[in-house]
Amino acid sequence: MAEEQPIPDDIRAQAKALGLDKLTDAHLRQFMKAAQVAQSRRAVLDTRSLVAADEPAHVYRLG
Repeated sequence: MAEEQPIPDDIRAQAKALGLDKLTDAHLRQFMKAAQVAQSRRAVLDTRSLVAADEPAHVYRLG
């Protein structure tokens, strides 16, 4: 089995800033992978023509 890479301090700081300061190293690796995937997906989006009003509202009303 391959040796696990150490968790970079900036990843630990990022997780702590989000209130995730009690994660195990395994969870931090999952967090790191998820952050990399999210960043790669954001990188391919064309956001030049978007304005703040294009952000979907998180308010749901019936009727």
